Amino acid sequence: MKKLLAVLLTVLIFSFAFSEKVVFEFWHAMGGGLGETLSYLIENFNKENPDIEVKPIYVGNYSALNQKLLSTITAYNQGTRSELPTMAQAYGNWIAKYLFSDVIQPLNEYIENDKEMKDAWDNEIYDVFKEMSTWDENIYSMPYNKSVYTYYYNTDLFDLYGVEPPKSFDDLIEVSQYLTEDIDEDGNVDQYGLGSRTFVDDFQLLLYAYDQRILVDKGNGKYAVSLDKTKFKEALSIVKELKENDNALFQGGYLDGPFGSGQIAAYMGTIAGKSYADRSSQGKHGWTWSALPSVDGVPHSPIAGTDLTVFKWASDEEKEAAFRFLKYLMDPVNMAYWAINSGYVPVRKDVTQTEQWKVYTATDEKPTIALNSLETAYSDPKPAAWNDIRGELSNIYSDFLNDKIDSDEAYSRTIRSLETLLAETDELAK
Repeated sequence: MKKLLAVLLTVLIFSFAFSEKVVFEFWHAMGGGLGETLSYLIENFNKENPDIEVKPIYVGNYSALNQKLLSTITAYNQGTRSELPTMAQAYGNWIAKYLFSDVIQPLNEYIENDKEMKDAWDNEIYDVFKEMSTWDENIYSMPYNKSVYTYYYNTDLFDLYGVEPPKSFDDLIEVSQYLTEDIDEDGNVDQYGLGSRTFVDDFQLLLYAYDQRILVDKGNGKYAVSLDKTKFKEALSIVKELKENDNALFQGGYLDGPFGSGQIAAYMGTIAGKSYADRSSQGKHGWTWSALPSVDGVPHSPIAGTDLTVFKWASDEEKEAAFRFLKYLMDPVNMAYWAINSGYVPVRKDVTQTEQWKVYTATDEKPTIALNSLETAYSDPKPAAWNDIRGELSNIYSDFLNDKIDSDEAYSRTIRSLETLLAETDELAK
């Protein structure tokens, strides 16, 4: 009997030893309500998977997260093997930079060996998101918190003036002019028809509206500059006309404040700003959004937001656990919960078939408008040089709006900057 007990005790000891929980760190930059939503999903995953513990590490903001990851990768390359995340949020251009150090785990094998995830990747995840997660044939991330740009507008003002949200850029000019008012007749505009930021994102919106791709991915980590000069100048002429006729308010900061106060009747912004528009407008006026206007009447929105990536330095057990967590987040019901509570668009098509999504959209058309924009949206360029490119494009756009340069100089500076910065990271296609 004692021998039997000893054997059983030995078996139990070995069982516990070999069923040790896999614990891994997930670094992210989701604060506030977004962080609470993410925490709920992580807590639920940990309960449903007692052999795995995801430890979320909140880093503060995207800039801090990128810097911390870059520092960690540098330390790893110098021999440090402690305090390493298994998984993290990351923009595509961050991942491109991390690939220089060969620290990102391709997900192809995990996806291929999992029937549900293979089906989701092949048939359900939107192509525009897959494009942003893939380098040549390698899948280096899974899309997650993604948003599109829409045209926010004050429904009270639009109803009062009897106008519809614009579909073309001719409409945009006409509506913006019609809604611009010097209400107290003191010679100064009190209500602008449009608000616009003197920033790279609004610059991109103009170019995309003209069906212009800033860069074309040529494969092997190389990108070609792709901007037609005529269309580039036409796009800038639109914003110039709005500015010179004083039909738009241009500023560097966010536009939810002047939108809520009624200083601007409309603006183009990411759907991630929905809660800010709600708060600024509450008790003052109604609002909604429509698809972006464009030259051809088809919305060509940039995509904003990050992906989830796994690091090569993790153990095999940690990588397997991280993939199970990714699969859990990608589940249609869990993705519906994330999208509904965060405001981001779901990254897979079949989320629209869940009961949660049907209830959510039954009385609010905004999520459906945003989701429909994905069919003609453009993926954000993802070279490692993109952060620096964004900064330079912002400077060029600001200089143009402030009459420091004309559209010809803006074009030549844009081309030079794109080619120079891509060449510095050896990402310029020859």
